[in-house]
Amino acid sequence: MTFQDRLWPSLAHEQCIIDRLNRIGWRAFPFGQAQLPDECRDRLRRFEDASRRPSLIRWMPDIITFCDLSPDRSFVALIDAKVSPPDMGNYAIERSAVEALELWADHFYTPTFFVFDDWQILTPREARQRGRLGPDPRPGRGSGTPYFLVAKHFGRRFEDIFSNVAVAVAP
Repeated sequence: MTFQDRLWPSLAHEQCIIDRLNRIGWRAFPFGQAQLPDECRDRLRRFEDASRRPSLIRWMPDIITFCDLSPDRSFVALIDAKVSPPDMGNYAIERSAVEALELWADHFYTPTFFVFDDWQILTPREARQRGRLGPDPRPGRGSGTPYFLVAKHFGRRFEDIFSNVAVAVAP
């Protein structure tokens, strides 16, 4: 499966998430690498540091969303939309995606979530703690980079996170 084959279902899922959040009173907007020009994305794919690590900018979250807690305060979260084959018992999440979202959470103090197309959610920490490293990627399947396999039963319902988060963090 090529990048283009994976891209269109992912973009459609991102738009579904944005639409759903906006319907339930959140404000959601596109964010991340998809907002960059093609040339910029291509250059990011070719970058490696001296230790041969890629830039984690390539795995920026796809969506930024806000929930007003009061007239003076908002809750913000970042979402990485994920499409997963329905016939698989696991979610496959690139290790770099987990690392990138952990950075946003730990160093930018911003809650981050993976939202799958079955409307289940994992945090990057849950993916790391509950996942196991997947086998070497097969040619033609995914991006070819190391990934975690996380059993789907660890996912939490979308509504459990995004309907109640404002209540959970309100003063």
